[in-house]
Formats: sequence, C-alpha cells, structure tokens
Amino acid sequence: MTSRSTATAWTLFVLTALGLSGCASTQLDTAPPPHPDREAAWCVLAPVNNTTTPYAGERVQRELAALLGAQGLPRVLVPPAADGGGPLPIDNGADDQRQALDWARHHGARYALLGSVDEWNYKIGLDGQPAVGFTVRLLDLQSGRIVWSGEASASGDSREGLAVLSERTLAGLVKRLLT
Repeated sequence: MTSRSTATAWTLFVLTALGLSGCASTQLDTAPPPHPDREAAWCVLAPVNNTTTPYAGERVQRELAALLGAQGLPRVLVPPAADGGGPLPIDNGADDQRQALDWARHHGARYALLGSVDEWNYKIGLDGQPAVGFTVRLLDLQSGRIVWSGEASASGDSREGLAVLSERTLAGLVKRLLT
C-alpha cells in the first residue's frame, strides 16, 4: 500500500468516526454522592412528566427501579399506578407523586427517588435523533430532606432508540448516586 492510499484510508476512517460520534451528546450534573444506606428500602416514584409524551414518567420510573435493582439494592419499592390503567393522563403527575410519597412512608421506605422528565422525544428532521432530559432527587423520608440531586440530558444518533438513550442516561445518574 502506498503512502498516499494509506493517508486516504486514514482520512476516511477519521471522517467516518467523527461523523458517527458527532451526533450524540450527554450532559450529567450531580451533587456529591450522599452514601445512602443501601440496605434500606428505596421507593421509586414516577417522575413528574413535563413532556407531551403520555406515560413518560412511568417509563422512567420502571427504568430507575430496574437500574437500582441492578446495582444490588435489595429493597426497591414501586407504588401502584395512580390511574389504574385508565385513560390517558390529563396532568403531569405532580398530585400522584405526593400520594406516592405517602404510600412510600406507609410501606417503610427510607428513601424516595423522585424528579421530573423534561424531554422525551425524537427531534424533528432528517435524522430523527432521540432526546431525553431528567432531574432526579433522593429524599430521605426520615428527615424530609433532599440528600442528593442530579440532572441529565442527552441526544442520540438516528440509529438509537429513546429507550436505549434513556437507560444509558439514567444509568449515569444512578452510578453517580451510588458511588
């Protein structure tokens, strides 16, 4: 192989790599980890849904509960759905979150993981890139204080689904929480 064809091959490789990686970005900002009691009962509340996508909060709730379990937390509680599988919700779930906090206290949870879903969609355009945005807070139910908070936003590439992007982004938050 000549040096000119080698240079051309490397140039194509670098341009391809830049093209594939240039579309995705992630931003994570969190407080320092609080070192919570991992053996205590944790309750994952459905985040308030500030998007136009129905049930985005419930989807994130299930992902967070699964991620906490995957990190070895032995007692992860999820309150029953407030709507009972009824019609599409007409609010963002803030009232449901308050009721779920009461449920968590009643069932002996020490911590409640709550927050909001602020973006959950595919960007309009030729590529249709997925985009997500979350805030997450850890509430110590004994003291009533927020002991940790984090926010994350991410956009993926056109070959990636919302669920994959969401899970990866939330996993980054959970990892920082439990480090």
